[in-house]
Amino acid sequence: MTPNTQSTENSNQRLERILEMIPGIALWILLLSPLWAGVSIPMFILNVFLILSVYWLYRALLTPIGLFFGYRKVQEALKKDWMQEIKNLRKEDLPSPEELPDDMFPGYLVVLPNYGEEYPVLQRTIKALTEQNYPKDKIYLCVSIEGRKAAKDPVYANRLNLLKEEFGEFFGNRLFLTTHPGDLPGEVPGAASNRRWGTKYAVEQIESMGNDISKFLITAPDGDLVFHKEYLAASAYKWILNEKRNRKFYQTALYTFNNNYWEVPILIRIVVINLTLPVLASSVLEKHKRETWSCFTLSLDVMKKVDYWDPSLSIDDTPFYWRPFAYFNGDWECDVFFIPLSADAIYEDNYSQNHKAQYKQYLRWGWGVITFPLAIKLLLKNKEIPLWLKLSKVQQLFEIFVFWKVLAFLISLGIPIVLFLNRDFNNYVYAYTFPSLVSSIMSLAVIGMVPALYYKVKIAPPRPANMSKLKYWLLIVIEAPMNIITLFTFSFFPFIVATTGMMLGQRAEKKIKWSEKKLAN
Repeated sequence: MTPNTQSTENSNQRLERILEMIPGIALWILLLSPLWAGVSIPMFILNVFLILSVYWLYRALLTPIGLFFGYRKVQEALKKDWMQEIKNLRKEDLPSPEELPDDMFPGYLVVLPNYGEEYPVLQRTIKALTEQNYPKDKIYLCVSIEGRKAAKDPVYANRLNLLKEEFGEFFGNRLFLTTHPGDLPGEVPGAASNRRWGTKYAVEQIESMGNDISKFLITAPDGDLVFHKEYLAASAYKWILNEKRNRKFYQTALYTFNNNYWEVPILIRIVVINLTLPVLASSVLEKHKRETWSCFTLSLDVMKKVDYWDPSLSIDDTPFYWRPFAYFNGDWECDVFFIPLSADAIYEDNYSQNHKAQYKQYLRWGWGVITFPLAIKLLLKNKEIPLWLKLSKVQQLFEIFVFWKVLAFLISLGIPIVLFLNRDFNNYVYAYTFPSLVSSIMSLAVIGMVPALYYKVKIAPPRPANMSKLKYWLLIVIEAPMNIITLFTFSFFPFIVATTGMMLGQRAEKKIKWSEKKLAN
């Protein structure tokens, strides 16, 4: 290595370390603002908290609007036969028809990275693929298991044989089964390196058959996801109609956890439904802000051009967004469709272990903050991305990884702390008006929970047969005020811990591990 190269590498490492510290520093400045600003600029910070309360109210009242239109779109989408919708299209009327297959239906590669899911979970996911309302000969499946685990667990290693035996007849030569080696240089254990291995292997097989991968789509979901039977066709329809079809990724607006919703504890149900509803609302109101998350579809040719997932990262979904974003100089965004998919909520047989496992899952998501330095470095390096877009993305990154993580804390505890530190304020009227005003604003925000409760009942699975109506509605009512518990536990601490960890130099791959899913007993 030459001195210049060594100097450049050292500079890059320093820059990356600085960028890793920024979200944590910003987060703790905000978290501690009731203390330092409460002493130095109390009136100013009180007014800031008041403005934040108004913004919270705005968001709380905006969400039901998104839910209203989003749920209507879901109902409309579920009434359609999406394979027939594709058949009804005239190729010559579509944008860039030369990019489309002769029969209009793109090949659809589904890559399942498999590590922790029990075989029945994986089996259920693949069975849903065999029931898709989509041409059978256009569905390709790759399952990639982990060599490290296979070497220690012969039962796990044998699942490739079980898959071939059970699903070989349906998929034929479109079934690709592979084992991801555990000792490849430059890789860290995790879903990203496994997905990369499995997808590259599948691409080699597909191209060796003489297929044109520019006429293929790919999705690489977790092994517990169950697709609605119209999922592949609806996402393919979106791709076919889009003018910039290969500069988009496609995600469902309705991401549910309905596979085992009633088998998990009440706090876990609150956590998962509080993820489903905002995603649906934002898919209507702010789909341009969505990044690749969990399960998404894109052109297989684009996937190859951007060199798949980064195997050096333990987090795979959100960081991937920035690879096509850089490749297309910022011309890369989400388009949504409204056919649902369903994942497993975190489930453990033991009640306390179930909550511990849920915390660990949110800690994994919290470590998605590694996206921040990666994205900022990319924005600094790429001179072709418009300045306005760079600034917009920086603002969005701070929103995601800092602002939303501390907002509830600041609104709830900020004003009481400032008033406690300034006892002399008790002699002034605003010592009483501030808390009451914010309390009134928060009470108005509760209005937004009423329609959210309605859509929760609509979207969640029906009442179990062995549950009385009285118990069902009692649980629904009880869950509403219990939102505050999840807001300050699962939705708060894991993200603070992860962001602080990155600030202190901890590595994500040392702190998290791939999740394991099993069916409820």
